[in-house]
Amino acid sequence: MRVITVRTKTELESAKNAGYEQITVEGELANKLKSSKKIAVAGTITVGLLATALAAVPFTGGLSMAAAVPIATLTGLEVAAIITAASLGLGLIIALFKGYEEISFEAGKMVLKKKQS
Repeated sequence: MRVITVRTKTELESAKNAGYEQITVEGELANKLKSSKKIAVAGTITVGLLATALAAVPFTGGLSMAAAVPIATLTGLEVAAIITAASLGLGLIIALFKGYEEISFEAGKMVLKKKQS
């Protein structure tokens, strides 16, 4: 079984793309993944709406962030989780949890195992 330990977003993305069977995520990245996991399991439409609102933040001076709040409220997502997910990259989080399942989590350490096809 191919196993790897990662601590950065770049290392995590590389490990996912390389198809490691087990990925251990350590440090703040593990905590961020845990808090943003809800985003990965949210519906495609919800994620699309959130992505659109968050992508516009730099161009609207933050005003589009106000659009994310009602979307989050209606879907039961936490605004903090949305912000964390946006900082990690929605595409990475969705792809990661689509292909991997969480085996264990403790503060600062998450173990992910590749789902069987």
